[in-house]
Amino acid sequence: MTTRLLGMVELDQTRLAADLVTLAKANFPATYSDFSCGRWEACMLRNQSGVQEEDTVVTHRTPAATTPLGRSLPYLNELLDTYFDTSSMRYARIVRISENSCIIPHRDYLELDATFARVHLALDTNERCANTEKDRIFHMRLGEIWFLDASIPHSAGCFSPTPRVHLMVDFEGTRLPEDVVRKTKQPATGNALVDTRKDWTNEALECVLGLSEIISEANYREIVFILAKIHFFYKVDCQAMYSWLRELCRRRGDPVLIEKADKLERFYLVDRAPGEVMIY
Repeated sequence: MTTRLLGMVELDQTRLAADLVTLAKANFPATYSDFSCGRWEACMLRNQSGVQEEDTVVTHRTPAATTPLGRSLPYLNELLDTYFDTSSMRYARIVRISENSCIIPHRDYLELDATFARVHLALDTNERCANTEKDRIFHMRLGEIWFLDASIPHSAGCFSPTPRVHLMVDFEGTRLPEDVVRKTKQPATGNALVDTRKDWTNEALECVLGLSEIISEANYREIVFILAKIHFFYKVDCQAMYSWLRELCRRRGDPVLIEKADKLERFYLVDRAPGEVMIY
């Protein structure tokens, strides 16, 4: 299915601010931190059991139960109950991305035996935050609800001093996105982000590949982070970072680095086992 804007809600900023204060004091576990380049974190508001510590996504068929943290957020609970079909809801999480951080380009659900219908509601954001999907870049504005086709290579980044906060909700994968949201309005103005990224050139590519002169096991992680962020500033497919990394390691001629690059691409784009984590 195609990533798209489903509608928007008018947020009560006073009530939302109170819940954001509570979230600022909450513990965000390190689960899925291997997907982050910088500080990307998530915490459960609803899951299969209602137990806060159950923070890994698995396929299940029961309506999501509210966690203790979820119960401490009255306005966000109201948003979930009012604007979403709770009978087909499987997970609800807060996803927070901090300054100069992003998610490494990846595909979701590779470790699962089924997919979800994933929906985002933007709670706190600004124009220096963006989502990407292959070679496309877009911005989810405050109060907008988007369906995100997470099976396609994608990323999200925040390059502002204040974190970006989204409510991310997973529904039974057989449901159409339009069928799991309700009572939304259409935005008064269209969401047409002008792509201000620089053109990708052969000169820019050679600059990137010049990192082969210095790449090593000691700085491998930092170079992966640099490569993961380039597509936010240049008009290039987000998954191109993996071909750049392979070429860097090939030019360096280090078999250990070549193997690491192959594993990285396999894990984020091709296949990963349940419970598997990526260690750089």
